[in-house]
Amino acid sequence: ADQLPLQNAAGSQLYKVLIMSNREEDINGYWMIHNNPISKVGVFPYLGREIGAPDPDRIYYVYRPEEELSNPETVESFNLIPFIDEHEFLGKDGTPAEEKGVQGTTGENAHFDSPYLKNNLRVYSNFLQELIDSGKIELSPSYRCDYDFTSGIFDGQKYDAIQRNIRGNHLALVDKGRTGPDVAVLDHYTISNDSAEYINMEFTPEQMEQIKALFKQLLAEATAGSTDADPNKP
Repeated sequence: ADQLPLQNAAGSQLYKVLIMSNREEDINGYWMIHNNPISKVGVFPYLGREIGAPDPDRIYYVYRPEEELSNPETVESFNLIPFIDEHEFLGKDGTPAEEKGVQGTTGENAHFDSPYLKNNLRVYSNFLQELIDSGKIELSPSYRCDYDFTSGIFDGQKYDAIQRNIRGNHLALVDKGRTGPDVAVLDHYTISNDSAEYINMEFTPEQMEQIKALFKQLLAEATAGSTDADPNKP
């Protein structure tokens, strides 16, 4: 499609129309979806533990610059990588592809079309086709990269680090991608997934203390409200 999936129900329906308009089905029932965005330039949130940062529980804002995403070696690395349901790092230093079960692949036409990295998608399995048709449509690439902890501002948004030397491993179908609808360290690389699941599910110690304090406050108010203030009332 010519845009990333949208979050709301109406947007999901629109995206399904767009993705179907770019879909071809061959005699075997395999799909080819043309010119689909798989990543984009921007600033995105990561937990420190995902990127090897000093504070594992802090949210860091990471810049993915055009010069890195459009780098010919980066672009080439996203050709013919496995397309799977949900993330699992594959191949060397990861799970064998046959053990995970590969549902499709990206195509051979990865290209940068600012601000997006795009490619064709090939879908072989009925399982993945049914997930897409049922509305699970957001994409999340997994890749090795370096993190340059240099801060700055991009498009009015502050960032804490920059992704460098991005090299694709696989593309996953996820419920919520980090880049919007639209981690282990290996050698000098960090493995990153563009799924938002870590940000959605993890709380920092400070956030947990705030939540506990809120619960205590609500419990105290509920207890006070249930106490009869008039001792002479029968």
